[in-house]
Amino acid sequence: MKNTFTRSFYFALILIISFVAFTSCQPKESKTANATNTTTSSSNSTNNGDIAYVNLDTLNTYYDYLVDIKNRTEKKQTEMRRQLEQSEIQLQSEAESFQKRASQGLLSENAAKKEQQDLQTKYQMLERQKGSMSEALMLQGEKDMNKAYSDIESVLEEYKAEKGYKVVLGTQKGMSMILYTDKELDITKTVLERLNAKYKAEKDSTETAQ
Repeated sequence: MKNTFTRSFYFALILIISFVAFTSCQPKESKTANATNTTTSSSNSTNNGDIAYVNLDTLNTYYDYLVDIKNRTEKKQTEMRRQLEQSEIQLQSEAESFQKRASQGLLSENAAKKEQQDLQTKYQMLERQKGSMSEALMLQGEKDMNKAYSDIESVLEEYKAEKGYKVVLGTQKGMSMILYTDKELDITKTVLERLNAKYKAEKDSTETAQ
């Protein structure tokens, strides 16, 4: 489930990053930023062209909002599995007890039918609970990714306006359609810093309001 969740992030990020801007402006000099091990080349970019790219592996690993989403989702998945396992164990115990008493002739025909119906109802309720919890998790995931989409798009639009890029591509190990990239086109570091700054400001504002 964790691998599926990660792949969905990658897919969404590819859709987000690989967009074409319809307007351009005059490029400016790149700003100097603090060095980061995974994106050192980004800080040295002096690109004057129309194309830049963002490393999706780096974004997926170091964008704080995505990290928080994944951690929160994994916790919810763990708690969901725990609750469902407890319910399944309890229901299995009741079913075994029923079978034992029925085989020993300890239940009347009417009592056996009623208890069997009750067990079937409980199984159906458990299946509905599984579906409901999965749906809630999926809807929350869509909501989280919609926010990520909005924030990433906003930051890229701002950066595009500053630098005059017409196209921003997404690249990642093993799935990139880009066969060669000049490191001077890498804007990952700047984009990542702006995303994390934006997310931190939102978190600080929320904590202050509480």
